[in-house]
Amino acid sequence: MRVHLLSVFVLFVAACEGPAGPQGPAGPAGPDGDQGPPGSNGASGDPGGAGEDGTNPWFTDDAVGIEVTDLTVAATGATVSFKLDDKQGAGGKALDRTGNLTQGAVTVSFVLAQLGVDGAGQPAPYTAYTTRVVGGATQATTESVAANFSTVSVTEGTYRYTFAAPLTGFDPARTQSVIAIAIRNVDGVVSRDRAMFSVRPDGGTMLTRTVVDDGRCDSCHGGFSAHGGRYDHVSQCATCHTQQTTDPDTGNTVDFAVMLHKIHRGADLPSVAAGGTYQIIGFGGSVHDYSTVHFPQSIERCDACHGGAQGNNWQTQPSIATCASCHDDVSFVDPTPAGMTRHAYGVTTASPCNVCHAATTGVAPVVASHVDPTFDTSRSLAVTIDPMGTVAPGTSPTFDFRVVVDGAPRNILTAPLGQVRATLSGPNSDFTNYWTVGTSTNPWAQTTIQGSGATGTLTAVDAAAGIFRYTFPPTVVVPASATGSYTIGVEATINSAAPRFATMSPTRAFAVTDTVAQPRRQIIDSAKCNACHYDLTFHGGGRRGGEYCVMCHNPENANNERISRFESSTVLAESVDFRVMIHKIHAGEELSQPYFLGAFPAPSVSNPAGTQHNFGEVRYPRSRSECVACHLPGTFSLPASQGRAQSILQEITCTEDPAADADAYCTSPNWVVTQTYRLPPETSVCTSCHDQPHVAVHAMLNSIGGAEACATCHGPGKSHDVEVVHGQ
Repeated sequence: MRVHLLSVFVLFVAACEGPAGPQGPAGPAGPDGDQGPPGSNGASGDPGGAGEDGTNPWFTDDAVGIEVTDLTVAATGATVSFKLDDKQGAGGKALDRTGNLTQGAVTVSFVLAQLGVDGAGQPAPYTAYTTRVVGGATQATTESVAANFSTVSVTEGTYRYTFAAPLTGFDPARTQSVIAIAIRNVDGVVSRDRAMFSVRPDGGTMLTRTVVDDGRCDSCHGGFSAHGGRYDHVSQCATCHTQQTTDPDTGNTVDFAVMLHKIHRGADLPSVAAGGTYQIIGFGGSVHDYSTVHFPQSIERCDACHGGAQGNNWQTQPSIATCASCHDDVSFVDPTPAGMTRHAYGVTTASPCNVCHAATTGVAPVVASHVDPTFDTSRSLAVTIDPMGTVAPGTSPTFDFRVVVDGAPRNILTAPLGQVRATLSGPNSDFTNYWTVGTSTNPWAQTTIQGSGATGTLTAVDAAAGIFRYTFPPTVVVPASATGSYTIGVEATINSAAPRFATMSPTRAFAVTDTVAQPRRQIIDSAKCNACHYDLTFHGGGRRGGEYCVMCHNPENANNERISRFESSTVLAESVDFRVMIHKIHAGEELSQPYFLGAFPAPSVSNPAGTQHNFGEVRYPRSRSECVACHLPGTFSLPASQGRAQSILQEITCTEDPAADADAYCTSPNWVVTQTYRLPPETSVCTSCHDQPHVAVHAMLNSIGGAEACATCHGPGKSHDVEVVHGQ
């Protein structure tokens, strides 16, 4: 019964249950179970490889050197291998080209070119592979594509570059040349180096073309450099300055053979003389005007520049391009352009020029067409002055001299020279004395020993040996007040007309009151002058040698005889003291003020202006701070030696009434010196180049009563030591 009731109860409850309620909160966590047994170890992996050693930066010097170690050239392309270090030449430390491991990234660029070969198998001009087109004109150029560099070993400074330029016209039987240029900037100091390397892919003998000699360029230009110092040898220039290269702005070719001729002839180009210009437009639109260039010797002297294995090409391989580069008024086309002259034998492009213009034969032989009387070395004259005894003040000097003509003694009494003159000047501490010569007042006395107007006494000492004695006329004496030592110089020529064949003018010091004759200081070396001027002569070609020039061009000499002489004018007669005149002439276009000197013919009634030259237009071809180009070492330091005189300039005014005569020339005695300016010796030298007014004021403020304080700052070891500043 009880079981039955329970079942009924359960059924009742089940039948009455509602929907399930929400889940209750989780109960507390149960205790941790027991730890299972450990698993078995997995298999060991292979050991990893050794990591690369790190590369630390290293210290280097600030310079750069580049060496090309290999060049591979094929029809498919070219690759150059090179090395960078911190020293030009051997022994430098390797450089990281990128500048990450060594200070200062190195910019490297290349020119790749193929050397031509002429019909005779001789080397001809280069043709560059690396070119660009600018303004429609092709130009040879450098190449430097960042992605084409690869590093071989940064710690050894070795790299490789693959050229992007196609090798159009490649010939494996021709010499292939690369120029590598490296530029490095370390803290604003830029250094450069360059290297040239050649190969011949077929393994044959390489050719070298040398038409212009570096040493001959350096004789005028000093250390030759171009394009900011990137290039320092003419052979490098010839790989870019090719026949394929044109200046797009002017249309002028920059082919080396043409451009160099035009630059050096400059102001004397027929086209320039006719009013034109010769210009090349450079980087950034910079205008390079060569229309004022004057070659410092005869332009006919082709071997002033030409030299080397092909140095005689100018004689044997004339061409229209090279000949017309100097003779640019000659036309080789029909019809002849206005203002030009038709080539005498018409258009001759079908035949080589040397058919008519061979070296020594033909209608107009090249060598004979490029001669100047001064080139004639078939004759020679040498005059020397024997040592002299003491000459008392107030007396006329006597001296012995020797004459050698064409290597043999000359008896000039029976075979006179064209002209022989003697010059007397002093004192040797600095030539300053005045003598009156005719109507001209100058600080020198000159007499004629032989030739028109001879005076004084000439006798033979040993005529067969060419030894003679000369005594100045009684009107020419050593001043009664003279002290110290004086100098005699001689000028002489074989002929009286060109070619005159002048002697290198000798000088000889003699004692007046000195116990032993003291020669004037020697500052320059005439051989250095001739390195650029070839054979420097003046005043009709009869005066040679700087030691002789200073006898007349001394501190007391102003250009008062030849400066223009117009009525109602006041002019400044510049100093022609040698130390002032030569500095100003060579400073040239760098002067802040013009430097006019009068020459022959001198002013006259028919031409009151005379012949004036503005040397403020001179284009000096090297650094003006390179004083050793002319000076002997140690002769341009401060302070100046004692006894040097002040240089004079003169203001001259014409007091003549213009209505007094019909001409415009100021006649004497109306040409009056109204002011004489004297510049102390150091001031006169320094302000001859540094001619700005503020420099003159600076010098004046540091000079009192003729005493100069220049050496305080510009002397040896001082902050602006002249030897340091001008020894570069």
